Amino acid sequence: MDFLRQIEAEIKPEWDNLKVTKKVSNLFEDCEPNMLKGWTDKNPSIWDVSGDKGKPTLEKILVALCRQKKQWEKIAYIKFKNECIEKAKLTLTSTAGNTSDQIIDTSNIHYEILSITAKQLSTLIYYISINQFETGIFKKRDYDKILIEAYEKMQSSQIASSSTSLISGSSISAISSTKNKEEVGGNIAEIMPERQIKNMANSDTSP
Repeated sequence: MDFLRQIEAEIKPEWDNLKVTKKVSNLFEDCEPNMLKGWTDKNPSIWDVSGDKGKPTLEKILVALCRQKKQWEKIAYIKFKNECIEKAKLTLTSTAGNTSDQIIDTSNIHYEILSITAKQLSTLIYYISINQFETGIFKKRDYDKILIEAYEKMQSSQIASSSTSLISGSSISAISSTKNKEEVGGNIAEIMPERQIKNMANSDTSP
């Protein structure tokens, strides 16, 4: 299982530096104080981003985390393995998220490490640093692009649905006005004049 934790953007380069340097440290089950940046809230919260069993993806969680932000350019995050939690001998408590996105908040993917001590947090950071982890940046333009693409997809779906309804309605009208219904084929071209089909296509693609 993979977990995500939002961290301060200024500390991300130092996490990245750990990936390219030899992970040899004299600080057994401990870490430098600066590595605690972004973790020092009372009950650190983390998200399950493994996407198992149809659960929300990393991208959807990031969008939800940014929904309530007003002035922001980017957020930084770190993704790490569940075994880091296990090695630090910590217990996760499942809680509802607080993003205002009900689907994300109630998907059983949000956890808190309740009543963690400074020593326990240092131990967790230590195991994350010597294990496999990834860092990332989610920018405001990434957020905007996702929302725009979702909107355009919704619009296309509505247009397609409207076109289908229009064709179905015209088909029913043409069939009901035909004396011999058995001679009417299922082909739209036989029910609707070619000019009407072209006009419909043009109206769907016009701005």
